[in-house]
Amino acid sequence: MIRKALEYAAVYHKEGVRKGSNVPYIVHPFEVALILQENGMEEKIIVAGLLHDTLEDTELTAEQLKEEFGEDILQLVLGASEVLEGREETLWEERKKHTIEYLKTAPIDVKYIVCADKLSNIRSMLADHEKKGEKFWDKFMNSDKKIGGSEYSREYKREKQKWYYESLVKNLQELEGLKMYEELKEAVRELFGHPENL
Repeated sequence: MIRKALEYAAVYHKEGVRKGSNVPYIVHPFEVALILQENGMEEKIIVAGLLHDTLEDTELTAEQLKEEFGEDILQLVLGASEVLEGREETLWEERKKHTIEYLKTAPIDVKYIVCADKLSNIRSMLADHEKKGEKFWDKFMNSDKKIGGSEYSREYKREKQKWYYESLVKNLQELEGLKMYEELKEAVRELFGHPENL
């Protein structure tokens, strides 16, 4: 099942690259799956980790995903995805508020996937920030320009990312003690500073 999910992710993400880079997108779901495996997760969670961005970012439909991988995997992928309906017309902050709120009561298996996903993201963010310095923040929230015409400063973008990641850490506290959660918490501190509540 993991091999099949890896093939699906590779095929459906084949045209994609990581935001602000030339890195093939498949590197991200593959890293998410590795993080989940390293943290002792069962097969269905690793499979959902490999597929977690397919419904948001590719042509794969929920019906196809269910047909190929079953209802349990579909529900995990949906749980780890942003709300799909109207996503392209929704401002970044509204989407993230919904994710943060949902995580308060999300099933533990979904929290595992979200934690691995955000850890993979912040690892990339740290590496990019080290290379590019403050220019690094320019790539964020650019989709909002298509919706509301907003142009944001680097400082504003940095503060919004800080708010988002610190909120994620807070709402994933149920995972305290897991290696991936502890690394996520430390990476957020490293990138954004050391708030008292983390």
